[in-house]
Amino acid sequence: MAVPDTVNLRNLSGTFNLNKTLSDSSDAALKMQGIGWVVRQAVKYSNITLHVKQFVDENGLEHIDNEQVTTGNIRNTEERVVDYAWHEKDDKVFGMVTGRSRFVKLDEIEHDYLKQGWDEKFLAEGDREVFQSIVNSVGKKPNWTADQVWGFEVVDGQKRHTRRIIVKRGKEEYKLRLVYDWVVETDGDKDLAY
Repeated sequence: MAVPDTVNLRNLSGTFNLNKTLSDSSDAALKMQGIGWVVRQAVKYSNITLHVKQFVDENGLEHIDNEQVTTGNIRNTEERVVDYAWHEKDDKVFGMVTGRSRFVKLDEIEHDYLKQGWDEKFLAEGDREVFQSIVNSVGKKPNWTADQVWGFEVVDGQKRHTRRIIVKRGKEEYKLRLVYDWVVETDGDKDLAY
């Protein structure tokens, strides 16, 4: 389902389903990040629902928390503080990581792949800003880096939330785009999004 016009990067809270037909396979990127075959198969064959909660905390810092839930009810929460400072976390899927996030003008993004495909209407409404999240593994040799840019694209004629990602480890590099469909929540679903 298309993302409503009321949903944008400053109001991203809601529920999304990963559209595997429109998304690139994440298998090679996950393998590069040291994720084992069993978990990669679970990702490959499970539906993935993403519950996003965007809020400002008592200190005035903006947060975007993502809870990913697979068909088998495997849950992982990624918490992002939008202050572009490095924050360390022991992630239950990726292990120790450090990451930082920000809203940034598209022109300031370094990699061409991360700049392409964004819907011009979305860019114009958001002062040409996108959301960038950079995550580095800690203690793995060689370490990996995932540079993500989030926004909205028109895919198959509908506004959809997308994430373009470049994962690097040593000389290896993998690029992928994840495409998410909007889910209309019913009253019974409200507890799922926190």
